[in-house]
Amino acid sequence: MHPHLSQPPRSVPISLSIANIFNGFSQFGWIVLGFGGIFFWIFALNADFSLVTFRGEVARIEGEITGIEKTNASEGGSKRRRGTPVYANHYAYSIAGQRFNGVSYETGSSRSVGEQVQIEYLARNPKASRIEGMRRAMFGPFASFVVIFPLVGGLIAIVSMLGGRKRNALLRNGIVANGKLIEKRATNMRVNKQTVYALTFEFTGRDGRPHKVTTKTHNPQRLEDEALEPLLYDPDKPSNAYLLDEIPARPTVTPDGQLEGRPGLALALLIIPLITIAGHGLVAALRLGLFK
Repeated sequence: MHPHLSQPPRSVPISLSIANIFNGFSQFGWIVLGFGGIFFWIFALNADFSLVTFRGEVARIEGEITGIEKTNASEGGSKRRRGTPVYANHYAYSIAGQRFNGVSYETGSSRSVGEQVQIEYLARNPKASRIEGMRRAMFGPFASFVVIFPLVGGLIAIVSMLGGRKRNALLRNGIVANGKLIEKRATNMRVNKQTVYALTFEFTGRDGRPHKVTTKTHNPQRLEDEALEPLLYDPDKPSNAYLLDEIPARPTVTPDGQLEGRPGLALALLIIPLITIAGHGLVAALRLGLFK
């Protein structure tokens, strides 16, 4: 128990605040965001959205294939069979004496250098063009579905980090109470092959009324080791409560009732978010040409 936790408002060390915000579940979100972002750069930003970007009056003119390049991408493959390579077809065409260059993509190679091809271009912007029947980007529009992975990862990280902020607010301003376990129920969820349980605790608030808080965990033992589990609750909204042994960065209290920092844990939990931000920030800067 934490009988000596000082009265609010309390000072929450920066390292403890960071540890709560970037807790374990938040780490999962950052990992998904980091790896999902790789697919975003490779596929989503190389998807052809001509249905949206290549609209308006289209004119046609004859052009010439100037080069054919086999890319590192392929389509239609499986674990046992390599997919068909995607080729980049470079071409040139002239309008009113002005020469333009472009590149169109197709799966498999059906052209040859020097071949005359039909070029489609936007009448309002002759630079926007493509070889008739080909894509303006390496992949079709369906490749953009991979954006769901970084979106899900980012959502998990944000929701978890907001939960961490609430925990920090309770550590700073929450009222201490003792909760008694009144119900333990197995859910249909499993984590690491362990059943997740929903544990409901009842406590008496400052208003003298009983209140309940429910938490889910696959490790219920740490919330069952005491007859009464210490918790913090918001006196204005008692349903906003956290058991101290449930908080990811479980706080340690000094003899004078102050919260101790967790510098080692905070530094460890910052590694993945910083790598994710720095890595994708660098890629974004390179794509925007900021290092030219």
